[in-house]
Amino acid sequence: PAFNEATRIIRTLEKVVEHLSGKPYEWEVIVVDDGSTDATAQIVDDWSNSQPSVRLEKAEHRGKGWAVRRGMLSATGAHRLMCDADLAVSIHWLDRFLEHMDPGCHIVIGSREAAGARRFDEPRYRHLMGRVFNWVIKIVAVRGFQDTQCGFKCFDGHTANELFSLQRNPGMGFDGEILYLATKKGLKILEMPVEWYHQPESKVRPGVDSLIMIKETLNIRWNHFRGVYGRLTRERD
Repeated sequence: PAFNEATRIIRTLEKVVEHLSGKPYEWEVIVVDDGSTDATAQIVDDWSNSQPSVRLEKAEHRGKGWAVRRGMLSATGAHRLMCDADLAVSIHWLDRFLEHMDPGCHIVIGSREAAGARRFDEPRYRHLMGRVFNWVIKIVAVRGFQDTQCGFKCFDGHTANELFSLQRNPGMGFDGEILYLATKKGLKILEMPVEWYHQPESKVRPGVDSLIMIKETLNIRWNHFRGVYGRLTRERD
């Protein structure tokens, strides 16, 4: 997902493409522009003309969650990674994640709180914000995870289609919704410690985004109660 990332999106894409270029598997990179008001979409579109494995998806501005949903459902890979445009978690962690995506594991999520994880240059307000929200998630929606909001998560392709087609939260509360749906379906989720670097140009707005996430977390239970998600059963092993 990308929103007003004109100043760094090419730097991010260069790192991602460089890392993937030597891999023995086929790959694609999808940038979903979430209705940016700067030149993000045009910059990516121009750059991708020389990169056949990189493509742009342009969307109306609805929020990060809806941009991720669009990308995940547009992707065709057997494994699908979501990562933030600022690469707060290095793309090199993908290799470790894929090692754990065996037939018995459906999702691997990055964690800034699991044993062995490291945070660099994180402001105290960001850490507090994350801890408070994770506490809310545990009470309202899903237990068992130390960090639901890290923007580095890998899904097998079938699981991605299954979960993101049910997603309803358009904003920052989508992570909790996806994990809620996954646990209700009995899918195997591995939480892996990562190294996370705070980016000074982060788009996170502590006050506004905290309220949005809490509202969307409450919506998860409400949607389930109303039957919005249908019958949450496991479709496969």
